[in-house]
Amino acid sequence: MTPTPAEIERLVAAVLADMGLSRPAPVSNEGTTGDWMIRQRVVTLACLPAQWDGVRRMVVPRGAVVTPAVRDELQRRGVPLACLGPAEADRSPKTARLVVLGGSYDPVPLGRALEEDGWAVDPQRRDCLIAATDELAKDLAGGLAAAVLLTRYGAAAVCLANRHPGVRAIRAATAEAVVADAEAVGANLLVVDPQGQGLYGLRQMVCQFLRGAPWPCPEVFRNRLA
Repeated sequence: MTPTPAEIERLVAAVLADMGLSRPAPVSNEGTTGDWMIRQRVVTLACLPAQWDGVRRMVVPRGAVVTPAVRDELQRRGVPLACLGPAEADRSPKTARLVVLGGSYDPVPLGRALEEDGWAVDPQRRDCLIAATDELAKDLAGGLAAAVLLTRYGAAAVCLANRHPGVRAIRAATAEAVVADAEAVGANLLVVDPQGQGLYGLRQMVCQFLRGAPWPCPEVFRNRLA
């Protein structure tokens, strides 16, 4: 008997989990074109966006395996499927800073996940919140498009970071809120409390933030925040 798309999806997910490749995710969403870009060679439902607003096309690597359930969902939503051309496939990773405060959270798994999503990330640990925000502010002033700080002291981190000229730090608890807040102020630093967050949730929030970087500062706030 021919397996259904749902059965195939479950089988592929089980195989990926056995290989340690569960929960694949999209690498970047080019907001100006509406492309949802994926680097994974096996494209399952877990690769699809949580929010479809503005997604006009899904782009996968040439030769990627796309499960029937994914094709059915794309057809249902009227979103076409396209393959990466050579120039897009060979595009160099974008660079982002990921800093974790203290020793209670291991940033390496998140850093690896972000690298799978097409980001060149070097997870770093710092013990002093003031020094960490000073260092990130210096990097942002030097041209870094975006940075992420993981700390349980979110309110203090945002206040300290925003004392520096040109730093527009935000903190948010959901991927949707990250996008809304980043657009509102043109954020270049995301502060996240990793406690109680799973890797998948953190990855979604951070990827949503990095995906839009550099977020332009709104004209109405530019004289005060830029």
